[in-house]
Amino acid sequence: MSIWIAIVLTLIASTGMNLGLVLQKKAAMERGWQLGRFYRSPTWCTGMGLMVVGYGLFILANSFRVAPISLLQPIFAFGLLVVALLAVVYLHERFGALEWLGVILLIAGVVLLGASAEESSRLSAAVHVSRLVLYLAGLGVLGMVAVLLLTLFRTWISVEVLYGLLAGILLGCGYLNTRTLTLAWADARPGVVLLALAGLAVGLLGGLTVLQKGFQHGRALIVTAVNLVMNQVVVVAGGIFCLGESFPKESAPFSARVGGLVAILAGTLILARFSSGKGHQAPQSQSAQSDPASCRSV
Repeated sequence: MSIWIAIVLTLIASTGMNLGLVLQKKAAMERGWQLGRFYRSPTWCTGMGLMVVGYGLFILANSFRVAPISLLQPIFAFGLLVVALLAVVYLHERFGALEWLGVILLIAGVVLLGASAEESSRLSAAVHVSRLVLYLAGLGVLGMVAVLLLTLFRTWISVEVLYGLLAGILLGCGYLNTRTLTLAWADARPGVVLLALAGLAVGLLGGLTVLQKGFQHGRALIVTAVNLVMNQVVVVAGGIFCLGESFPKESAPFSARVGGLVAILAGTLILARFSSGKGHQAPQSQSAQSDPASCRSV
């Protein structure tokens, strides 16, 4: 199978899933956090349908052994353009020049990471079980730290950034285990398949739940952007550490990888710094005006 088919499938999947996230943000603004309200919202159900179909296409793309997760996951950042456009046009969110600079840096960073993938690394993927278990345990510790910060220090730290970080850890775990599942299934390793299924379920279900909650406390673009950056880091590092995807050795791909990581770090810091200002309150006040019950549920 051609790697370009996997790339096209990833682009379509990313567009669908991120469009679904915007629709779910709209439903959260209108109906509040109560889960029972979501099931009665056509907007939320449409968004969930787009996310399910998009994730199915992403699984299909990951079944192509020639396409490493460290390439496909950065390409997945294409969906951030969908979120940025619709957050402004559809959700009426507003962002300053520095926030747009942060978004541009994020997109440039993940594109550079994708460009840094080497042809020789595309055929060497294999699951290292002991490393995978260790890595998943480390993600669990990071997740607990994020929950602790949300519980104890939410008045000192930008809540929308914390929700984005926690969602990114969980969804990154889910995406990494998507690739692990396809590799283990192809290699007929049932024990690894079960481990990957468990990690996939916890990561995706937990990550989607955190995203829903994060949408109640912050702007869709900020929560989604921070989530995107974090799950990029989780997946790219996990692909190298757990799945045998090596760091580039040639100078050009190596420079692209380093440049991508620097751009992602800079974009994250910009969004984290400026998302804690006055603009953070705008979406909550708008949703409170349109639905008083939503305000009470926050």
